[in-house]
Amino acid sequence: MPRLRHIFGALLCILILGVRCAPAQQTPDQTQDQTQDQGQAQPAQPIPAIRSPLASAAGNDSGDLYPDQQKLEPDTNPLAGVQDLSLGETPMTRSNWQPHADLFVGATSNALESTVHTGWSPWSYVLGGVALHRVSGVQHLFVNYTGGGVFTGGGQDSNGLYQAFNLVDQFKFRRFTLTFLDQFSYSPEPSLGAGGFSDLNGSLGLGSSFTPSQGILTAREQNLNNSSLAQLDARLSKRSSLTFAGGYSLLHYFNGTNLSYGDILFRSGYNYQLTRNDTLALIYQFSGIRYSNFGQSIDLNTMHVSYGRRVTGRLAFQVAAGPEIGSFQTPITSSVGGAGSGSPTSSSTTQLYWSLESSLQYGFNRANVAANYSHGVSGGAGVLAGSLADTVSGSVSRQWTRTVNASGNVGYSRNSGLGVAGNATPNHQTFDYWFVGVGISHPWTRELSLQGSYHLQYQNSNSSFCVGVTCGTNIIVHEFSVGVNWQRRPIPF
Repeated sequence: MPRLRHIFGALLCILILGVRCAPAQQTPDQTQDQTQDQGQAQPAQPIPAIRSPLASAAGNDSGDLYPDQQKLEPDTNPLAGVQDLSLGETPMTRSNWQPHADLFVGATSNALESTVHTGWSPWSYVLGGVALHRVSGVQHLFVNYTGGGVFTGGGQDSNGLYQAFNLVDQFKFRRFTLTFLDQFSYSPEPSLGAGGFSDLNGSLGLGSSFTPSQGILTAREQNLNNSSLAQLDARLSKRSSLTFAGGYSLLHYFNGTNLSYGDILFRSGYNYQLTRNDTLALIYQFSGIRYSNFGQSIDLNTMHVSYGRRVTGRLAFQVAAGPEIGSFQTPITSSVGGAGSGSPTSSSTTQLYWSLESSLQYGFNRANVAANYSHGVSGGAGVLAGSLADTVSGSVSRQWTRTVNASGNVGYSRNSGLGVAGNATPNHQTFDYWFVGVGISHPWTRELSLQGSYHLQYQNSNSSFCVGVTCGTNIIVHEFSVGVNWQRRPIPF
């Protein structure tokens, strides 16, 4: 443990120094017209460019090679909406498409595949895809797809497929904005803190309560993670608007040993713009979690008071907090060691919790910093039948030179089973999961970049658990990768 603390401390210092070295950005032009209110939002923030494991967290992998990508319009998405606030939106006036491809190789220690021995395991992947942006009248459409194969050193059974699809389809009218969003991935790796081939299709910036939690380190197995949402924004006045959103999120494992569940979601909110940069919101949200291979259901009713502040290109901050009422079945039997064998539950209980969601983005001249924190009841990350979860993560990206980008991320997740005092067999198991990663990217040509990364993951628990063929109360995983990323410049159509 002391050695592990030294490793985390050294890497964290590197990330902090990278931010402190970034020169301060000039104050962005405050003369931009921001008379449109939250209810009549600009088109949803576009899907980020395809990013390899080491791409800049700022979403601009090519530095000064594409100066037009640095221009931003104000982010006017509603504070009560399903997407987190951003530093701004890239202006899109013409329809275009953009193909891309990735080829990477790497190695993982304490192999996470469930079919191989412990020790180092090599892997590689070949991926390709296309991003499309279409502007037509009142409609703005963003589509991003990535697909390919993942090959590991554990034999044919441990090879995998990667499929990812993101969509934002927005219709903007005089007083109403209707938006459809879908974020889909079919991957052999969990989404939080993983290295290798995770998050290659970018993100729609959905709030933490709209995406299934995967904050527990598990074996590398195929899983499906999807969030399908619809949002309606109605303008009441120049300062106020209403937001209604609903949809369904799904976390499904194909191995039969992890917990799969779906989550029915509904949110309504009232937005009020205090100043050009400051907004308040009142939010109500319902979440109904249902497990497909375990006798458990969880209903959550949450009330939030939210505050947001945004300065285009410089700052995007929001925080929402309030009570959360959870109703679920008891007793809860631990799922570790055989999720599908859980016995039917017998009664229900109602508990009062507190809930908090927050996000921060800050832009320097040649660097971006981002951080997120959430607390509340979650689905249990495929291991627990519901948990009380705390998740904090941070990232930094910096353009060191004209052709060299560096990035890093660090985070922590704690999941505690929903044990209830007085139960005969409560599930009190707790998982603490840390992760950290650093990387560097160097453009070789205007469309081809060379990249390399290192990731570290560590997990411990108050009870024994297994990740692949490694069992115990803790596990540490190292991962290295190198590769190339090709991304064509946008092609108008």
